[in-house]
Amino acid sequence: MKNRKWDFIPFSYYDRTSMERHLEKRAAQGWLLERMSNLGWYYKRTEPRRLHFTVTYYLRASQFDAGPTEEQREFHDFCLQSGWKLAASSGQMQVFYNEEADPVPIDTEPALELERIGKMMRRVLPFQFFLLVIGFWMGGSWLWSLTHSPIDLLSSAYNLATGAIWLMLFLWCAADLIRYFTWRHRAKKAAPLGEFVPTKGCHKLMLAMMAVTALALVYIFAADRKPGLRLTLVLMLAGYALMFLAVNGVKNFLKRQKASRSLNRGVTLTVDVVLAFVLMGGIMGGLLWGLRTGRISTMEELIEPSLSVEDLTGVEDDRYITRRQTDSTFLITRRSFHQDSSFDQRQAGENPVYLDYTIVDVHLPFLYNWCVEELLHDRDDWTAEMEDGEEVRLYTYMAADPEPWGAEQVWQRWWAVEDTPTGEWLLCWSGRIVELEPGFDLTQAQMTLAAEKLAP
Repeated sequence: MKNRKWDFIPFSYYDRTSMERHLEKRAAQGWLLERMSNLGWYYKRTEPRRLHFTVTYYLRASQFDAGPTEEQREFHDFCLQSGWKLAASSGQMQVFYNEEADPVPIDTEPALELERIGKMMRRVLPFQFFLLVIGFWMGGSWLWSLTHSPIDLLSSAYNLATGAIWLMLFLWCAADLIRYFTWRHRAKKAAPLGEFVPTKGCHKLMLAMMAVTALALVYIFAADRKPGLRLTLVLMLAGYALMFLAVNGVKNFLKRQKASRSLNRGVTLTVDVVLAFVLMGGIMGGLLWGLRTGRISTMEELIEPSLSVEDLTGVEDDRYITRRQTDSTFLITRRSFHQDSSFDQRQAGENPVYLDYTIVDVHLPFLYNWCVEELLHDRDDWTAEMEDGEEVRLYTYMAADPEPWGAEQVWQRWWAVEDTPTGEWLLCWSGRIVELEPGFDLTQAQMTLAAEKLAP
């Protein structure tokens, strides 16, 4: 039978009521709180008992203190005289328990409790408001992309996963702040009447956000085809973990050495900043070195293009350079290819034809029309001002005959200003959309050949 237990429940810092109820439940199960840290709460096994817990905040304490100050020990002794024994503490948070059936509470003045929690939260709120703004911006951008650029978003495992994380962060920050200010408003009204108002945080939503984050990271590792990105993500996570452990290790070491609060705070923050620059700089430098030397590969060069200039023209030319890019999720797979001459050739006046195309495979049917609409209107904001001051759209797609392509639907892009067709095509088959831009006019035979290569 194990004699130690660990909990990690991210209670809101002000949510004393939920903490107290949780600790009372644990005590009834035979677990008494022994220690608190950034990594969770630690319990020791005891006989199951009905205990009362109270969470209070001692504002003069600090997480950088080597131990309880003389004034803090006097506070603990005062609580002990009333039957309240110190279970554990973490910085300003002090947790006491009492074995009496109906104990006299430590906090007897609602106004004093409101003042202490308010002062404590004033140190936390700026950071939480900052996270709220960042989450709103990034999560809002994610939702905007979902409705306006679904292919870019839903084909990228990284964009899909990180967007969900930012959105969850915004929801948690917003909900937690609303809960806190709602409680504060009610507590202000109740304080003159001598009444305490229970708190209620959002730890379940925080746990949901953490679960989404973990699943998102797992999905990135499983779905993304760029090992360079996966390696970068691994190094960043390892860097964050190392920095967290190192900073906490330094802080705890100095506490054991009985260093003063100011010395501990200064050294710990210095180590934090220096490690952040060193680790992130090292990771980015190593990534750039790996990409430059070829030690880190994106594997995109291993993806064979479905169609080439040589296929269409029948003329072999090994001077062409083919650039590839691929993104894939369980929703959408996008592969882009661009075949062109080298920069040196173009500088020398040699400018052979080029070929540019993107293949979009939509794995969930309900997304298909959404993706087609995005591609049909991707240049609607490309406009020009005419001589009479009228602003007109430069490009538009017009339906074309699908028979030469063997496709279900075909559109050709037109130069709207002069009402002339361009060489850009949008080809649609069941589950697949292709944007095709050859640098030359296609014959009907070339259209048929291209369709054979590009069709699903």
